[in-house]
Amino acid sequence: MGNKVKIMGMELDIMSEEALQKELEGYLSNDFLNVIHLISLDYMDAFEENEQIQETLGEADLLLPGEQAILSSSHVDVLATGGMVVDYRVAGRACGTDMLRGRTCYLILRDKKEAKVVYRYLASHHPELEVVGLYTSDSGVTDEALVNDINTGLPDLIFMSMESPHAEEWLYENRAKINAKLCVVLGSVMDMILRENIHIPKYVKRLHLGKVYTLLARIPYADMWRRRIFRKKMDNYNSKKLMELADVIEELSDEGENKGQ
Repeated sequence: MGNKVKIMGMELDIMSEEALQKELEGYLSNDFLNVIHLISLDYMDAFEENEQIQETLGEADLLLPGEQAILSSSHVDVLATGGMVVDYRVAGRACGTDMLRGRTCYLILRDKKEAKVVYRYLASHHPELEVVGLYTSDSGVTDEALVNDINTGLPDLIFMSMESPHAEEWLYENRAKINAKLCVVLGSVMDMILRENIHIPKYVKRLHLGKVYTLLARIPYADMWRRRIFRKKMDNYNSKKLMELADVIEELSDEGENKGQ
């Protein structure tokens, strides 16, 4: 299928766009729910600190890099040039028109603002995909009602953007109950999608400041800054692991001394 790269304890699947297309075609022909997680830099801390997230990701069918910054130590530029899946854009491109024509999807999103952006994104990039249902976390609907609504619509795909660890808890509890073929968990990269598909207010357009408005909105997710943050997180992670190793060595040394006495 592909290779794996371990980043801060998390094993990501590294595969070509063509290989991902074949995997997706297989998932969409199954009679059970497959799960793909798109992983961003912001997800790394949550993964390290939360056992529920670790367990849920361990049961996922694919863990794909959602942004290039997390592959900074893995020759991401070479991977990108070689046609590998290095972020959510390439993953989305792998879902070609022919694959999604006649398919249906259900959206599980955080709020109505997010829903508007996702609707615009799908209408622009995948108009062949029909949306058969929508849930937002601020609607107050119970998990049981959500499962029933999904199963009533019988979607091929589910696009999920819940806050962590709610998304992982929901999947852990309900994965076996869902009548769909593929769930793509987008919560980790949704803020990036929102900023890169930002709606420019009319008054900004009238002032001819659309490009400036968009540029300012995207600054927090500029690749240069994200790679710098990744390096800092990686340094902190490695330092923590070295300290843990030193503690283990010290404990073993103390045990050896005690036995010697």
